[in-house]
Amino acid sequence: MKKRLIVIFSLLLAAGTGLRGQEILDRPQPLEVPVARGRLSLEQMLQRADSLHAAFRFQEAIGLYMSISGADLSARAREELDRKVAASQNGLNMTDFCATPHVVARQRFSRKDFFLFYPLGQRAWRPSPNPLDSLSEYPLYYPKDAKAVYFSALDKAGTRSLFVTEDRDSLWSAPRLLSEDVTSTGSEIFPMLSPDGNTLYFASDGLFGMGGFDLYSCTWDPETQGWGSPVNLGFPFSSPGDDFLLMDTPDGKYTLFASNRECSRDSVYVYVVEYEKNRARKAVRSYEELRQIVSLRPENNPSRIDNASAVSGGVTDNANTRLYMRKNQEARAIRDSLDSYQKAIDALRTRVARAHEDETAALTASIRDKEQAMAPLRVLLEETELEIRLVEQSFLQSGVVQQGGNEAREVVGSSSGYTFARNAIGPRFKMKLEKPASRPYFRVSPVGRFAQDNTLPAGLVYQIELFSSPRHASVEDIGGLSPVYERLTSNLRYTYSVGLYPTYDAALSDLNVVRLLGFPDARIVAFHDGRPVLR
Repeated sequence: MKKRLIVIFSLLLAAGTGLRGQEILDRPQPLEVPVARGRLSLEQMLQRADSLHAAFRFQEAIGLYMSISGADLSARAREELDRKVAASQNGLNMTDFCATPHVVARQRFSRKDFFLFYPLGQRAWRPSPNPLDSLSEYPLYYPKDAKAVYFSALDKAGTRSLFVTEDRDSLWSAPRLLSEDVTSTGSEIFPMLSPDGNTLYFASDGLFGMGGFDLYSCTWDPETQGWGSPVNLGFPFSSPGDDFLLMDTPDGKYTLFASNRECSRDSVYVYVVEYEKNRARKAVRSYEELRQIVSLRPENNPSRIDNASAVSGGVTDNANTRLYMRKNQEARAIRDSLDSYQKAIDALRTRVARAHEDETAALTASIRDKEQAMAPLRVLLEETELEIRLVEQSFLQSGVVQQGGNEAREVVGSSSGYTFARNAIGPRFKMKLEKPASRPYFRVSPVGRFAQDNTLPAGLVYQIELFSSPRHASVEDIGGLSPVYERLTSNLRYTYSVGLYPTYDAALSDLNVVRLLGFPDARIVAFHDGRPVLR
């Protein structure tokens, strides 16, 4: 629990200030509960609160969410509502620590292949399924000659977590989770190392954030030989939307990341900002100013742009490549249309959040009409993207890929100064992996059991701590786990743990399983000769 609090308040502590509650973002008073409940259904109230959150009106969203909490909700609905309240509170907290980076460029791409336009080299992205990830929706970044591969895959609990495997000559190590702090019951995706290898960037929707995927960084600790606690990168890198795949260019000039803010659901923007090692932060008092900061409009200053980071190699010019360019232009035009519809829908949803009851039905109908108009455009986009893939296949069959690495590449964004060049996706590959240990360290049954002997073995062992209590726990409290160990701590509380693990990594592999069994605050603890080891 202590480490979780460190993660949650890391931004606040870094600036040496406390939470400033009601001072931020021109906050109006929360909506009156009786009036809101009398006029709107719970579904409408929730939609309005979500719209307020998306519009950065976090305090108003919290007030409306809290008014909903008084209703008769199922346990699952109440859990989801608590998550939304926490996301709005987190957004509110982070308005004290906003960066204002110099924005070089932004470009919209399809969600399906946006990552290929990052300056990460040819064939560095590998298709799925592959030996490390069996799902087709997530590509794998595996550059040539890599000695370690960081990747996102399903853990034992079925949630997406971050793993690493290391090259051991003819054999790669068994994939292991990175750390307890980097693992949540949500999803962690798109890990990316900094050029010096000392910082890991990734996206998560399960750590301290403001909803959707936020961006995080953690630093390698040479003393512990592990990754430190993750820190949310805050505004404008994180937002109420989905933000992911952040990287620093090797030349130290730029930082790139992707986001679906201000986009249709089929596309993302890739933003390019100037790299800064230690970004200045400031408090933002107005949600309009915050909206402007998060929009990340490019400065259009050619003197600040160096395309060497973005483009390398020549671009072949022939009939095939011209067809390829034309089809990509058609796809971008369709995405522009979808984006216009989506912006109109977002504007209508914002109006719904502030509308009177007699206006809500008409606004909702207009939203529905626009969503229906988007459906055939999405079909057309899928057809156009299929044509693009067929052209790419013809490149391979007709020998467009030339000796020396120069190949047909889509180039976009040159009109804005910064140029994005599409890299080729790499081939499928095989990887010989060590087999991880698979022995079970605890059981799950309809009725849990306490250990008959709470004595721990000699030497170093690890357990997963479930909870502590001022009184003895009952069988109902341990959720079907067995054997569960009881220990009376120095503060006269009973602490309950499960499993006897020989290594930290073995305990970490089961942590999310235990958390999802009803122990969300479960953590790993170590003992040496039966005595707790401080970590």
